[in-house]
Amino acid sequence: MFRKWQFAGCAIAVIFDMNSARAQTVPATDLQQWTMVSVTDQVRPKLAFTGFGEVRFGNNSTQLDEELLTAGAIYSPTRWFSAGSGYLYIHANPNLSGITHENRFYTEAIFRAPAFHGFLLSDRVRPEVRWLQTPTKARFTQRYRDRITLERPLTIQQTRYVPFLRYEKFYDMLAEDWSRTRYYGGFDRPLFGRSTLEVYYMHQDDAYFRPYHKNNIGVSLMWHVGGAHGDRH
Repeated sequence: MFRKWQFAGCAIAVIFDMNSARAQTVPATDLQQWTMVSVTDQVRPKLAFTGFGEVRFGNNSTQLDEELLTAGAIYSPTRWFSAGSGYLYIHANPNLSGITHENRFYTEAIFRAPAFHGFLLSDRVRPEVRWLQTPTKARFTQRYRDRITLERPLTIQQTRYVPFLRYEKFYDMLAEDWSRTRYYGGFDRPLFGRSTLEVYYMHQDDAYFRPYHKNNIGVSLMWHVGGAHGDRH
């Protein structure tokens, strides 16, 4: 009798372990929704301080996935070039993203080409230093990102819209490869005062880390404050 109870207890423990592992497995594909609020303070014509908060919902947009907070500065000596740096903190749901939190420092350079038939082309390169905390261990890594943006401002019924396409590649030192690709399509439009609404769709393919495929609907509210006027980025 004791052996029967011992066998039953072991079976129940195995079932619970299997269910726990299944629940903690990051999904292979996901549909997400990201909402961001950002503030840019143009303290000088060539210098701006920036910050944003973002909330990301995953598991088909039913569970909180990540919360992001960042602050940084951007210096624009000419209209064709900007350089910046900043810090970003992420609090995450390990069941959806595989980490519990991240501390990240980054620098970036943005290059802009002259307008061609109304089209605006820019390229942002961003090296990142990252401290990742998973449920079981901490990891230090680096990543490089390259994002190309094509815009075409339009005026519709006296309202200025800026449709855009973006393409971004990620080189991750954990994978030692170009591991991630993002495709964006969306538009900006002014709301009131110096605020702008951005709505976009993003598709992400990841060759090494779950979710391998991610579709996202994003909404961003961007506020511009300060007395100095700089170029729009």
